Amino acid sequence: MRVLVLECALSLDVNASMIADFADVARRHGDLSLTVLTREGVRDRFTNGVPDEVELLVEVPDYYTPGAVERRVSELLRESSYDLVFAPREGDIVRAARLREKFDIEGQSVESAWAYRDKLDMKRRVAAAGLDVWPSHRVDDAVDFWNAVDELGYPFAFKSRSAWAGETAAFVYDEDGARKAASNCFGRLSADMPARYVIEPMAGSVMYHVDGVRHDGEFLYLIPSQYYGFGTGRAVGEHVGSFGSIMLDPSSDIGRRLVEFIESVVASLPTARTSSFHAEVWGDADGRLYLNEVASRTGGHFTMTNIGAATGLMPDKLCLGLATGMKPEQLGFVGKENIRPVAGFGLPYRSGKVVALPEGCELPSVLKLVLPQGMVPGATLPMPTSWFDTIGDITLTSPTYQGLPAEMERVVRWAEDAMKIEPDVAGLIL
Repeated sequence: MRVLVLECALSLDVNASMIADFADVARRHGDLSLTVLTREGVRDRFTNGVPDEVELLVEVPDYYTPGAVERRVSELLRESSYDLVFAPREGDIVRAARLREKFDIEGQSVESAWAYRDKLDMKRRVAAAGLDVWPSHRVDDAVDFWNAVDELGYPFAFKSRSAWAGETAAFVYDEDGARKAASNCFGRLSADMPARYVIEPMAGSVMYHVDGVRHDGEFLYLIPSQYYGFGTGRAVGEHVGSFGSIMLDPSSDIGRRLVEFIESVVASLPTARTSSFHAEVWGDADGRLYLNEVASRTGGHFTMTNIGAATGLMPDKLCLGLATGMKPEQLGFVGKENIRPVAGFGLPYRSGKVVALPEGCELPSVLKLVLPQGMVPGATLPMPTSWFDTIGDITLTSPTYQGLPAEMERVVRWAEDAMKIEPDVAGLIL
């Protein structure tokens, strides 16, 4: 069996790690060869060379430039036969569906791909099924923009209907911010070209997310979680404490309701035979749930790491194995009943001079500690520029879901003592 894989995570190290995971699927499968298209520079991230199971690794220098990947994939599909086109990153989902359609390869259809990308079409379908959706105002030109601003007021989120990984999202708090957002959006368009953007109100309340994998009409798991510290579009000046994602007890009231809600959402959309999901849900003060958006791909950053730690393997690895006919247990899936509580978060940011750092974290709850690039003794950390700034990413577990917050606080206190960062009291840090 031959599989063509598109792998374009934003981190070169993540790409290499995922390709190694896909190679492990091929190894366990026993009759699977991989052709992988990825970003330039990934090959150098393999310390022991590209895995043998990767028949061909193609680095595309202009991967994010429309046209380059489509051309190379078309050439490969004309030159030889492939049984599957596997595209786990959201930026590849629609073009992979278009190429499957052109070359008559099974997998997610164009209709399904767009239903999980176009926020207006998505919400139209979900609302038609009787489910609550968070309002999105269509913005195709500047008149639409100012009409929505006048109706909603501030603050609001302004983003592309089909953006991925927050690539176009702007959080707007006042008139000056609105004028800047409008200029940035419409200034890049030719006259009369529709912008295909949306404006959405920002709730300033709880945002949940639900992540899972579905195959042959059944969910292997759906994991409810809650964002904290970000996800509500806070300004940089409001950056305080940690940020990240914490899993919720699936047997709790909110956990059960979130899972049932997303099961209904997915049932209302045209869905591929095998797919992962990342859904974001607003909860209001009365406990009512509203779909913000849902994607037919794995969540990023903390979400991906949390799911991998909780289930025993990365969801994209699981999806590739399922799509090639393997059983979950062949891939190392621990089973729904053995999923463990996990939280992932960034340590509160501190500017100043890094004096000393620990070699690792000795706390037994900590599964992983990753320091940002440049976080070394002697380095100077500038003032924060966004709520994503952190002095380290933590993945931890607890015997219970209820115990996660206390463990997070414990790790933050550990970091305050173990990571020696001398503040610049003169405020002269550049």
